[in-house]
Amino acid sequence: MSKQERLHSVKRMNVQWMLLRLMFALPTGVLIYYFLQTDGNPYLAGGSILAFTGAAGRLFIRESDFVKGLTESEQAKRIVSIQYRLDYLFVIMMAVIFPLMMRLNILTNLIPFILFVSGSALIWFTQHKLDQQLSWMDTEQPTRREIQRTRFTW
Repeated sequence: MSKQERLHSVKRMNVQWMLLRLMFALPTGVLIYYFLQTDGNPYLAGGSILAFTGAAGRLFIRESDFVKGLTESEQAKRIVSIQYRLDYLFVIMMAVIFPLMMRLNILTNLIPFILFVSGSALIWFTQHKLDQQLSWMDTEQPTRREIQRTRFTW
């Protein structure tokens, strides 16, 4: 299968799962807002946020399995798996760790802030390097960046 055919199948997959992604993203965003802005029960909102991000992890696994199914190379499959795990880690950082740090007011300290920003930058850098390796291993396999570009195109 050529790279364009693979990208086309990924694009069809993205259209089908867009509603499912929104079903996780919108309630999680509302819960994060509730968690940060109200003095209500933080355990209820925090638990709900954890539940939604945990359930979203299953979506990441399904997407990873779909993209891994496009290549025959075992090394490329491992890289795709690592990339989706890093994507999920970034979601956990933004949906769970960052709001928790803000709620506990520890983000105003310099060390936690530097650790958080450094972790985000490390994930981005690692994703970039893994994309390069993936393009070297299987020239026909779409990279994470190419897949993300097709995510919002119709």
